Amino acid sequence: MTSIYEMVRERILTALGRGTVPWRQTWQGMTPSNILTGRPYRGINRILLAGSPWWGTYNQIRQMGGYVRRGEKAAGLVIFWSMEESRREVNDQGDEVIIRTQRERPLVRCYKVFHIGQCEGVTMPEGQEVRPIASCEGILRQNDPRIFPGEPAYAPGRDVILMPPAERFTSAEAYYAAFFHELVHWSGAARRLDRPGVTGAIRFGSERYSREELTAEMGAAFLCGMCGIDTPPVQENAAAYIAGWLRHIRDGTAADVIRAATDAQRAADFLTGGFIPASSSPTLALGSP
Repeated sequence: MTSIYEMVRERILTALGRGTVPWRQTWQGMTPSNILTGRPYRGINRILLAGSPWWGTYNQIRQMGGYVRRGEKAAGLVIFWSMEESRREVNDQGDEVIIRTQRERPLVRCYKVFHIGQCEGVTMPEGQEVRPIASCEGILRQNDPRIFPGEPAYAPGRDVILMPPAERFTSAEAYYAAFFHELVHWSGAARRLDRPGVTGAIRFGSERYSREELTAEMGAAFLCGMCGIDTPPVQENAAAYIAGWLRHIRDGTAADVIRAATDAQRAADFLTGGFIPASSSPTLALGSP
């Protein structure tokens, strides 16, 4: 009997052979935005406010009908600067006009801001509801990784998985596919499977980094297949992601996918305890990652 590992591997190799659609991000990015205006922050402020999607000053939060919890200190700093200076003058016709000139030094203003997690009574627009899938939740619950909000990633130094809220994804299947990808990375930590692509000194875009990405995506594909959520959009996106990282491997071919699949199978076995979870209807509650 053909194993699910073989079926998924062959399906991905077939997709690579006939060409794939470009990879698509399946979640809305967590660009930091102002809680009152909804406008995204720009420039250096995106870096300063990374980690939460909504920020506002004390007064802006009050304008929203909410309040900052007692004892909370401003977690962020917003910087605005301008090289332009404006002043009002009366022209020869007696009309008041605004004169704009360029300053020699920028005018810099700083504002202390609080993120949405420090507030009460502020309700932001929600994304579409993503119903949990019991078989997928079973794998997550069995491994119980530490989860923090952020763009999908695994941080080896802190041993935590970063994930956006489920409602930011296009579907439940897309959410779990992304989560499984990071969970496979998580499985490679030194106290788990001790994979060199996770524990070693690696550089973004290097061959070792790229091979670990292949392993993570193959492992996610295996887990999706086990849970019965490997829908056509998920399958196509997995193949597109793998095709992208193959280009970072010198003379990368299907043989590299097969090698990655070996590590991916070991990761999937580790994460499931060697058992294929029974697919079932969505019934469990999702926590906020």
